[in-house]
Amino acid sequence: MLSPGQVVKVRSRRYLVEAVESAREPVWEQTLVDLSCLEDDAQGERLSVLWEREVDAQILQQSDWGHLARKGFDAPHVFSAYLHALRWNLVTSTNPRLFQSPHRAGIQIMSYQLEPLKKALQMPRVNLFIADDVGLGKTIEAGLILREMIMRQKVKRIVIACPASLVTQWQSEMETRFGLSFVIFDRDYLFNCRRERGYAINPWTTNSQFIVSHSLLRDEQYASPLRDWLDHHRSGSMLVLDEAHHAAPATSSAYAIDSQFTRGMRELTPLFEHRLFLSATPHNGHSNSFSALLAMLDPQRFIRGEQIKDPRLLDQVMVRRLKDELRELVPDLGLPKRDVIQHDISGLPEEAPELALMRLLTQYRASRDKRLEGSPHSQQTAANLVITTLQKRLFSSIAAFDSTLRVHRKSMEKLAAKAEVEPEVTATLLTELSTPDADDDRADRPEQEVTEGIEQAVAIATERSRGSQEISQEVVAILDRMAEIASQSRHLCDPRLTDRKEGLIPWIRQNLLNPDGSWNKRRVLIFTEFTETKTYLRQQFETAFASTDRAEERIATYQGGPGGVRLDEIKKAFNASPELHPLRILIATDAAREGVNFQNYCADLFHFDVPWNPSRMEQRNGRIDRKLQREPVVRCHYFIFTQRPEDQVIRTLVRKTENIRKELGSLSPVLERRIEALLSGGLKPSLAATLEMLDVGASSRKSIDEELESVRKRKVDLSLELETLDDYLEESQDYVGLNPPDFINAISTALELNNCPPLKGGPDRWRFPEIHGAAWFRAMDALRAPKSKDQDFYEWRASSPIRPIVFQSPTHIDESVVHLHLEHRVVQRLLGRLRAQGFVHNDLARACVGQTDDAIRRIVLLGRISLYGPGASRLHDEIIVVAARWTDPIARKDRLVPYAEDTEKLTLAALEKSFESARVRRVGEAVERKLQEPAPHDVAELLPHLQARCFSSRPKKRASGSQP
Repeated sequence: MLSPGQVVKVRSRRYLVEAVESAREPVWEQTLVDLSCLEDDAQGERLSVLWEREVDAQILQQSDWGHLARKGFDAPHVFSAYLHALRWNLVTSTNPRLFQSPHRAGIQIMSYQLEPLKKALQMPRVNLFIADDVGLGKTIEAGLILREMIMRQKVKRIVIACPASLVTQWQSEMETRFGLSFVIFDRDYLFNCRRERGYAINPWTTNSQFIVSHSLLRDEQYASPLRDWLDHHRSGSMLVLDEAHHAAPATSSAYAIDSQFTRGMRELTPLFEHRLFLSATPHNGHSNSFSALLAMLDPQRFIRGEQIKDPRLLDQVMVRRLKDELRELVPDLGLPKRDVIQHDISGLPEEAPELALMRLLTQYRASRDKRLEGSPHSQQTAANLVITTLQKRLFSSIAAFDSTLRVHRKSMEKLAAKAEVEPEVTATLLTELSTPDADDDRADRPEQEVTEGIEQAVAIATERSRGSQEISQEVVAILDRMAEIASQSRHLCDPRLTDRKEGLIPWIRQNLLNPDGSWNKRRVLIFTEFTETKTYLRQQFETAFASTDRAEERIATYQGGPGGVRLDEIKKAFNASPELHPLRILIATDAAREGVNFQNYCADLFHFDVPWNPSRMEQRNGRIDRKLQREPVVRCHYFIFTQRPEDQVIRTLVRKTENIRKELGSLSPVLERRIEALLSGGLKPSLAATLEMLDVGASSRKSIDEELESVRKRKVDLSLELETLDDYLEESQDYVGLNPPDFINAISTALELNNCPPLKGGPDRWRFPEIHGAAWFRAMDALRAPKSKDQDFYEWRASSPIRPIVFQSPTHIDESVVHLHLEHRVVQRLLGRLRAQGFVHNDLARACVGQTDDAIRRIVLLGRISLYGPGASRLHDEIIVVAARWTDPIARKDRLVPYAEDTEKLTLAALEKSFESARVRRVGEAVERKLQEPAPHDVAELLPHLQARCFSSRPKKRASGSQP
């Protein structure tokens, strides 16, 4: 009779019986059965069937040992593959000390990255803030938590919210490292959903795992349907908020005023059952802002506006470690040392355009300031904005300065005819005059559009700085002279390029070219703030290196905005081995996506112009100064004109930026905000001393030290924490039991059982066979190089062969290989079929005879116990073992007696050792036939002991079904 809790086989799959409803009229002889799937690829999927109408419906007995050895014995390597596939598929939700996700992911496991996972598993609901330093792998730590929570059936719906520039990086990291497929929720996805399913569809209901940008969550068109979706499906939902400090109120008022994004997240976060926040700089120096952010994370522990005075309260929800502290305790941390190198440009003639234009611009500013004395504050602000923009452009290049100066000059000519008072300067105008950052909607625009927006803003600011006095002839003369010099000099070589000792072109010749003029394997990344400078640099480099081999392929530019195939190709080319791709010089603007990593074969970065915002400069440096950098030292270069007084401010700014990075840590947002305010009116030589003395302030320092840094463990405590995590890691490694030789054998065996050739090659790289058939298309696609967005599927598959595979996590970025891990799509498919062949289809004997190095004959009986909760959620899996010394039944006087625990461990070790040579050592057929006959009798004698161990080891937890 069917009853809830039984395991059945229907339509070649295993299901857990949830409910049974017999026919009300006996004449119908039909029973309605509600089922939940137990298979890994459809865990928990519901199915209702009429039991009597199903062709292959059968009840699977809890102790189905009849098939054991019925077909003889499996080859030892086949049995080894099957046994390990079962073991690697074990899941437990009952032991928070067992970390399963680190051993199932494509990552290089480092113990410090397990602390967030440890804390998350100790929480009934995850409300965790990962505040680790930049470069320590917060994305990896979040992925470990997500994979573990999914395996433990605690999370079913996930939304990752991050800056727009990081959306594709998050998607790639989750897919390749953790086998988690996320849909990018953007305007195209919304449009396609409505086109295919109707305008009334809620697009959030079409999937369960999404990545969305911060900017879209500010828009009610996207946020409102998400709230509707979560109102109905709140249980099992998780929000991952990357760069969470963007959601914090930024003011210092008694009750901080919310931004649009803050208001949106305040409405959204309570709808998620689990919340995971990520930020290296969670505290901006204001207690009210910090408490408001924590109240979004955990409203039970924190109250907006209340200062956090108890460090223990914060310790329960936050993980914070600094890079330099971990570097001392973790020798193989893999983070490079950074050298900041200053290039002094000196010895220029006084009439050099770089010097003359800066002098004239200083005079022009003084004249305008004098003319605007007594004018409204808004007009003076607009004038400062214009001068600051011109100054930034001149520091970048004369080409960029000339472009903006022409716009300003044209607007100045119109001022004489205007009599009306211009409106005040708006926040929108301030935004348009700056280059876009990572979380700016303009980062998605074409660069030309961003440039036009800046120039239009300059024109508007010029018109709004009219003043009450007439424009003097002196001002006009200075403006004309600047325009004349800029126009004549915009195509000349910049001294930063040509200086014989410190110039960039001589540096490239010395470091990237061999004595014979051929290119070596080094690469260089050059950053500039403006598109005009980027274009100018490319032209200069193309001229300078025109005579070198493959000159047209050595230089590329990487810009922001929509780039499609071209940007993907450039990124791949710059990260490819220099032996495979000729690209050596990459010029990028700040509009380029922040999340792009260029550290694979590049350890030199040049700031052709230094950004006035320290965080922006740090973002640039972070493109090469990060984990997986091949070189032990990265070099970040910048230029100074020693004869230009304003450059002393730049020198001080760079030193201050390095000081912020090395010493201030979490205090950096406070100091960066003060630097930004100090430089908002432009660079003056007098600011150098002020900038040097600039500090975060006693109140901000005290607030951050008390509220944030109090949660950070110091050296002794951190060392003890790492030791504890090492123990956890070792314990979980023993539970999962994954090692490369067994993994390789399991994949090869699964291929052979699918009538495919096994893996070839080794020991480090392996060749995977091409498996044809529509059912394998998606899995095999995961082994090819990533498809370009606009590339046709058939063309891509035809031109993209299967890449070599590796089983050890690469220590560097290597897109030429695929790292196979237990959650990889191909592995899941192969091992899933292998397990099904052993249990569902009974294609395997599930027994083998192995050969050990000693003469003692042993028998090992293994069983798996699985406990399921409602919806077929797996609560606990475990393999139970009974081992005994085997004697021939003819000479056997007593029943088989299980070994003691110590001897059993030795027997299991001998079994694993025999698997190492399983493909070359196998007993003869005569021995197998002799052992096959008494096998059922041996099982019958040991089975009661196995069942007793099953029930004694089963966690004391209510469950709907079990499967030993």
